[in-house]
Amino acid sequence: MKEVGSPKLLFENLDLTPIQPILWTDLHREGPGRPVEYQPEWDLKALMLRQLLQIPYVKDLVNRLKRNPYLRRVCGYGDKAHFSQMKKRIGADGFRVIEVWLRREALKLRVSQQLTAAGLVQAACVDGTDLRAWSSFFLSSITLPSYPGNRSIN
Repeated sequence: MKEVGSPKLLFENLDLTPIQPILWTDLHREGPGRPVEYQPEWDLKALMLRQLLQIPYVKDLVNRLKRNPYLRRVCGYGDKAHFSQMKKRIGADGFRVIEVWLRREALKLRVSQQLTAAGLVQAACVDGTDLRAWSSFFLSSITLPSYPGNRSIN
């Protein structure tokens, strides 16, 4: 049975070749020092997965990858998920370039592969920062103003 709308299909159909130089920033495959033993594309896919599954924090993503072998395989990781410090390596400018590239890819696919295009748009916001978690405590601490002629909304 074909998986429709799954991250696996999205990642299988995504060619990250054009952004390889950005993904490999400050990493090396050979030469002095220990070469990188994983593909940085895996980290990008993990950050995209975080957006697609609406996981609020990177630490929650790491825990989810540890617990779920299917999600590790979808991102490209083997038995272990080696989530690097991609945010520090690539920086805000690198993430902006990746976001623009993902959105352009979505525009190319918007007619022929609508679900893929929608997934790319959603996953394009991969800046590596943590999102503020929603909290009912936080919402209950907000007092909404009352307006003349109306009672308070609270």
